[in-house]
Amino acid sequence: MISNRITYRTADGIRIPGTWRHVFIRNGDHFFLTELFIYADGLIDCWGLVTVAEFEEKLRTGWVATSFPEGGEASADELAEWKFREPRSWRTPALLVAEVRDTIDQLNGRPDSTDRCLAAVDVFLADRTEENRPRPAPHS
Repeated sequence: MISNRITYRTADGIRIPGTWRHVFIRNGDHFFLTELFIYADGLIDCWGLVTVAEFEEKLRTGWVATSFPEGGEASADELAEWKFREPRSWRTPALLVAEVRDTIDQLNGRPDSTDRCLAAVDVFLADRTEENRPRPAPHS
């Protein structure tokens, strides 16, 4: 997710690395295309800094939008306005929060969900016992 979208913020004189992706923020009946900033310390900026738990609440309430109504109005700041026609989305709230969690792991040099899955498969392939069999992660 990080690719070349590098950013940072400064907190208490410390530079905190981050990255960003586009999202839609729903404010009233209008959708705004904007940047979602994700930082190594686990804070996310979606028109205000929030924790991962608070970000999940923003997704649950639709403030950070992952679905869009037919005919819904949207804009990109001082660039364009449009209405949604046959909108499709490739991210559910669960997928977006998983992406954010993986990004925080990547920013900290920790294994993300793909790395952890591949490591579990490697353990099983090295010793094919039932206790080493990878188990699906519980769904949230």
